[in-house]
Amino acid sequence: MSRIKLLPKAVANQIAAGEVIQRPASIVKELIENSIDANAKNIKLIVKDAGKESITVIDDGVGMDKEDIKKCFLRHSTSKLKVAEDLYKIKTMGFRGEALSSISSVAELRIKSKTKTCKIGNEIVIKDSKVLEEKKSDIQSGTIINVKNLFFNIPARRNFLKSNNVELRHIFDEFIRSALSNHKVNFILINEEAEVFNLKESNLKKRITEIFRKGYEKKVIECNEEFDGIDITGYIGKPENSKKTRGEQFLFVNNRFVKSTYIGHAIYKSYEGLIDEKKYPFYIIFINLDTSKVDINIHPTKTEIKFEDEKLIYSLVNSSVRKTIDKYNISPSINFDADVNFLKEAVSTYDTNRGKLKNSTDINIKRGNDWDEIFENIKSENKSSYLFSDNEESVVDNKPVQFLDKFIFKQLGEKLLVFNHRNCQQRIIFEKFEKGINKFSHTQQNLFPQYIDLNKPDFEIMKTIIEDIRSIGFDIDYFGKNSVVINGIPAGINDVNEKDLIEGFIEEIKNNNADIMSERRISILKFFSKKVKIITSKVLSEEEMNLIIDKLFACKNPKYTPEGKQNYIELGIEKVENLF
Repeated sequence: MSRIKLLPKAVANQIAAGEVIQRPASIVKELIENSIDANAKNIKLIVKDAGKESITVIDDGVGMDKEDIKKCFLRHSTSKLKVAEDLYKIKTMGFRGEALSSISSVAELRIKSKTKTCKIGNEIVIKDSKVLEEKKSDIQSGTIINVKNLFFNIPARRNFLKSNNVELRHIFDEFIRSALSNHKVNFILINEEAEVFNLKESNLKKRITEIFRKGYEKKVIECNEEFDGIDITGYIGKPENSKKTRGEQFLFVNNRFVKSTYIGHAIYKSYEGLIDEKKYPFYIIFINLDTSKVDINIHPTKTEIKFEDEKLIYSLVNSSVRKTIDKYNISPSINFDADVNFLKEAVSTYDTNRGKLKNSTDINIKRGNDWDEIFENIKSENKSSYLFSDNEESVVDNKPVQFLDKFIFKQLGEKLLVFNHRNCQQRIIFEKFEKGINKFSHTQQNLFPQYIDLNKPDFEIMKTIIEDIRSIGFDIDYFGKNSVVINGIPAGINDVNEKDLIEGFIEEIKNNNADIMSERRISILKFFSKKVKIITSKVLSEEEMNLIIDKLFACKNPKYTPEGKQNYIELGIEKVENLF
């Protein structure tokens, strides 16, 4: 008896849908792309319960007649392809004929559509790949598609969905990508009956401003290059506006959003020497080329591609971005008159992971036999240091010693402890505010309120974390549309930039995909402890050094930072002696 059997149609559809429909945002992507292919000039997206309950897309495209509406949900039904060779001529977003079929196998699908030539429209209801209802519908020309109860027949898949906040961010991402690549189309996004976006037909620069907030037009510069039939256009961010997290990087090939680590590297390479290695520049880059030179049929999600000549595309993108940077003269200037101390700068800029100096052009390297002079400088800057003092009483006094603005040496019995006081302060601040996270911490009021404008997706995130921010002592409130005002900050912290902190909190949530409330708060606290200090002076007094050490050993976990880095090391006397 044969062990190999054909899968039931419904099961096969569900398996295939797993590649295409991974979360509510996948449905948003497929439906909006269908509307774009239908030449819609107005597209409205309505979301309920982060897409888990309902997703509706309304457009004024060409619509479908009765025959097409019956076929559209069948697997591999498409109007884009006739023969295999057409795959290399594709200019539309969709072409595989899988989207509506996949959706109908894992959700309840209702389609209403009407062409301009039809007197009346048609409506069809599909559930679990089965037609439940067919009838006439009196609608305007275009199409209305409603998707309800996602993964109702696959409970395990539904349980794997993240919180509404996370799923909603993915929906925003897909919406923004479509809106950026189709700036001549009107887009509306409504979430829980509240209008999030209302984007009117405009040029790309204006659309960037509408999406990411006012002021972005000053942070970007236009990129426009043509190389033998390959056009590279768009906008790139100025180096100083780069962020520590990804999220504002958009690459489009023939107007299709794609993910390409290879081409992304070409863009980052263009910023080499201009931004920190751990930062990411803003960019919206469009690559337009002959469709026969690129393969988009790599994955059902259609976000992966292959170029006929990847090395050529890499070099062209790199060159184009670099030319744009040079054209606008945004490369940093070098101050040759600056008086830079070798020891201080050289040690602080040494990259231990790479074994080389970072930003070595900014360091005035002393040559020759100058180590005696360096030694004397250290000696003079650390007059209380028993390490460099001939006074034996200093050892008995056991005073802490600061070294290179970063380390504290202190003898404890038969051991020498070496502290990284910046790491120590992170642990101290983290535990201090962790204790009071469930109650409102003491706040010091600002002399002048700080107003912060956010883009709409970031403002939606702010709604979910504002109570967490308040719990650590921020007096923060909503102020107008997509803005917040900070009236006070946690007491006892210094050297703080409120705007950078708030934007950092949002980026941290994006980056970590913190889902549970406790995870969000811990994530916020970790970022907060890195950015603020209890003691800001570079040269610490004896009292300040002892205060840091005492507060550290009062912590539950004094050995490590919240991120797992060491706060101090212990060197036994024998180990120290063996070094010589």
